[in-house]
Amino acid sequence: MAEEQVQEVTTEEEPQGEAKAKTDWKAEARKWEALAKKGKAAEDELAKLKEAQMTEQEKANARAEKAEAELAEMKAEQKRLADAREIAAKHAVPVQLLEFCADADAMERFCEVFREVQQPVHAIGSSIPARIVRDGGKADPRDAFVAFAEQTFK
Repeated sequence: MAEEQVQEVTTEEEPQGEAKAKTDWKAEARKWEALAKKGKAAEDELAKLKEAQMTEQEKANARAEKAEAELAEMKAEQKRLADAREIAAKHAVPVQLLEFCADADAMERFCEVFREVQQPVHAIGSSIPARIVRDGGKADPRDAFVAFAEQTFK
């Protein structure tokens, strides 16, 4: 018992702050990276073994299921793009703005918000000359922007 108490005392006397401060994080990262690689290799090997044990009919079924899933994904993407084109035409916005919307409802909401954001510009723009003309009779959007900024920030 006396030896156990001595061992406990000696382990308690070590400053734990220094041990934690001396952690080699690169070594820890390498250790976990190696473990992850071993796990991935084991997963790949298991998948190969399962595939080798499958019959030809099971392999064909697996390929068919994979192809059906890919086809369903492609059809969903085509529908989303068709919806984007339709909604873009309906709301007179570029289809590129709707490219990242997940579904038709999100596209509609985006167009509504886009329209709301654009309305104040049109309301303020009513007092700005509709067309500011430069040399040669061509409108320059920079002049319209300058006039808008001057009126807005007076």
